[in-house]
Amino acid sequence: MLIALLDGTTVTTVGDYRALFPNTSFGPNGPDDEFLAVNNAKRVNVFLPYDAATQKLVPADPYIQGDWVYTVKVAALTPEEKQARIDAQWANVRLERNRRLAACDWTQLPDSPVDKTLWATYRQQLRDVTQQSDPFNIVWPLDPITTP
Repeated sequence: MLIALLDGTTVTTVGDYRALFPNTSFGPNGPDDEFLAVNNAKRVNVFLPYDAATQKLVPADPYIQGDWVYTVKVAALTPEEKQARIDAQWANVRLERNRRLAACDWTQLPDSPVDKTLWATYRQQLRDVTQQSDPFNIVWPLDPITTP
């Protein structure tokens, strides 16, 4: 666990609690709230909620916010970064589509005991998923076995 040592409202040091207090024994969960208060320390958080499609976490000088010290801030993605994330997500969609297609290839064999028309329609719907507008919210078709 990372903690920050404070001088008033200024963060002076960030480090692992064992390194900052090498001669102190702690329970399995590290320092408790009372220990932190007595030693002018706060827990450090290296995460903030953000929208992965439009934002990223970037390193920041440690700052206090409420009961925590943060070492990251949320920043907007550049247009290039947004496009790279979109491209990567489309690649993931195509991989999943190809996996689903491969899983039902057998349905198109001449001796398969299924309704080939239903399965051919499903397979075409899989091929068409890349026509959807948002790779982060793909609506996948249901296969003929799952379809009510």
